[in-house]
Amino acid sequence: MRKEFIVLSYDIDRYPFSKVLERQVFKVPRLDKLHLAWRKQTGRDVFYYNDNLILRKVMQDLPDEAVFYKVYHKWIADLIAPNYANKISYSKHPKMRVHLAGTGTVSDFHRDTEVTGRPDQINCYLPFTDVFDGSTIYCQTEYNSENYEPLNLKYGQALLWDGGLLKHGTYFNDTDNTRVSCDFRFSYAKPEKVRPPWNDILNHRL
Repeated sequence: MRKEFIVLSYDIDRYPFSKVLERQVFKVPRLDKLHLAWRKQTGRDVFYYNDNLILRKVMQDLPDEAVFYKVYHKWIADLIAPNYANKISYSKHPKMRVHLAGTGTVSDFHRDTEVTGRPDQINCYLPFTDVFDGSTIYCQTEYNSENYEPLNLKYGQALLWDGGLLKHGTYFNDTDNTRVSCDFRFSYAKPEKVRPPWNDILNHRL
């Protein structure tokens, strides 16, 4: 993985995102095969952009007291906040993502600062399935480059990176793997107390 990225590995039994979503939200045996359950439910073999939105909304509409959010906030408190002097501001409701196998792009290429106007924020990409090739996000290989590479991760990993200025988006999901993930941004209040590599993520900008 690139020098300006940090990959966090965590215990999926202690933070069982996938299991919670499988059992309590989507009621499916395997999250990465959500497209098979959706095929059975809809009676269709071909899916469209709107199918991803419908399934994403199921997660986005979870109440604050849902088990998913209990796991999410604990995960951040345990794995992110201690590296930033426990003084961070983060998205209480992350952006939920579903990219069904066999569907087109779910995100045009963009830089987050074009939307947020917040160059101080760090991005966290937190997948609940393995994500690779057509089922993941593609990111510039370098700032201002026209070359892109997939951000491949295993379930049980998360990526801290500069989505603010690195252009990223998705392509057609040509895999047999459905991506279910979330992403959020955070900033920290006490930079003088943060050490490398945690304070280096945004320092490679041109």
